[in-house]
Amino acid sequence: MKKVFAAIAIIVVIIGFLIALRSVGFNRLGAESYYVQITESSTKLEDKSPSGELYVRYEYTLPAFDKKGNEKEFTFTGDHELRKDAYLELFIKKGKGVTSYQEVKKEEIPAKAKDMLN
Repeated sequence: MKKVFAAIAIIVVIIGFLIALRSVGFNRLGAESYYVQITESSTKLEDKSPSGELYVRYEYTLPAFDKKGNEKEFTFTGDHELRKDAYLELFIKKGKGVTSYQEVKKEEIPAKAKDMLN
């Protein structure tokens, strides 16, 4: 009976771990945050996959600011055009550049970065 409960407990832990893996954005773990406002149009990039399927990406190169107000320019792509004047939080990893981004409200941006974006 104890072995059955132990086996069930192990299965529950494994399932919980797998669910956590799916919900955690590993591209954001250990990344530094920079904030940017979409002020320019994107550059449309078209590529073909090895199977010949066409896919489109949209590239942006914009100045971004960290929570201390330090500026850096980053280039990143998305699978759709981003809304003009939208604010984004970029997730930056050393040696990899922009690994992820998410749209944020202006009120969520740290004060020094917000001042630089205005």
